[in-house]
Amino acid sequence: MPASPPRLLLITDSPVPPDLDRIIPHALTGGGFDLLLRDKTSTDAQLEPQARRVLATLHAAGGRLLLHDRLEMALRIDADGLHLPEHGMKTALARSFLGADRLLGRSCHSVESAQKHLLDGGDYVTLSPVFVTMSHPDATPLGLELFARMRAAIPGPVLALGGIEVENARSVWRAGAAGLALIRGVFQATDPADAVRKLLIIEPTR
Repeated sequence: MPASPPRLLLITDSPVPPDLDRIIPHALTGGGFDLLLRDKTSTDAQLEPQARRVLATLHAAGGRLLLHDRLEMALRIDADGLHLPEHGMKTALARSFLGADRLLGRSCHSVESAQKHLLDGGDYVTLSPVFVTMSHPDATPLGLELFARMRAAIPGPVLALGGIEVENARSVWRAGAAGLALIRGVFQATDPADAVRKLLIIEPTR
């Protein structure tokens, strides 16, 4: 059975991921979530020990671990899924290695790339940036109206990414998001567990 797409996906930022061994157990006290481990600078050998620790921590709390653009490691450590960059490996090829049960996502910035990924066997896409974001300060935000129009043309789960936080989460749900993807909204929160708790109790009413 295909895996369900993330409702709350936390993403580590490059080049310096947060202290996950400290933050993740604390954040998990706020509720379960999925984590996308994204580190564009470390080698597989450097990242794998931490990935294995985080995977065990997440599984103990009902969460899942996805790796960013590291197919071989995802298979080696039996991660829960893989997330591809917009112009990365072809979806069908990645799916052939991952099998049907692991999550397969892709970062998208257009309706066309999102449509292709989902039609070729992907489980979800992230669409970004919805709001102004520090990770891509030069990118023009979509805004809620354009996000809603793009989302309506995409035949599958779309996670909103970019500037998402507790204060604007409800408006993003109402714009059609199937889930929320955050970087700083949790990891840089004063109380990550409280941020997770508040995000999880927001009802995705349209």
